[in-house]
Amino acid sequence: MQLFILRHGKAEPQLGNDAERALTESGRLQVAQVCEQRAEELSAVRALWASPFVRTQQTAGIVSTHLGLPVLTEPLLIGDTNPQEILDKLQEQARETFPILLVSHQPLVGKLLNGLCGSGDQYPFGTASLACISAEVWAYGCAELDWLQHAG
Repeated sequence: MQLFILRHGKAEPQLGNDAERALTESGRLQVAQVCEQRAEELSAVRALWASPFVRTQQTAGIVSTHLGLPVLTEPLLIGDTNPQEILDKLQEQARETFPILLVSHQPLVGKLLNGLCGSGDQYPFGTASLACISAEVWAYGCAELDWLQHAG
């Protein structure tokens, strides 16, 4: 099974409510560029989950346009969620649901990628970075990194 993990694009500076921060124009371009560069791989995605925060919803909207998939808002995908909660949710999904693309925040995206791959902090996760991992079971140390695409 494959899982794609995408961090939102570059967002406005935090001046107030973090959940309300929107993507900048360069953030929108970052996401569109990553979608175009990985269009072939992303065409396999069957489900698109996104954090409820504005910048992740906007990021998922760009992905949704490229893939023709609806966005499922998943409250667990906020940045400070315990990664095990995401792994539990993934384990509940039927195999036919995969590949799933998760759109989320740091530190969650980094913890998920590095935890699943058992790689410590080896793989950095900048804005609009997109990872593809494969596993038979969604548990720590049980996945392999297929590739990691950074924006830019």
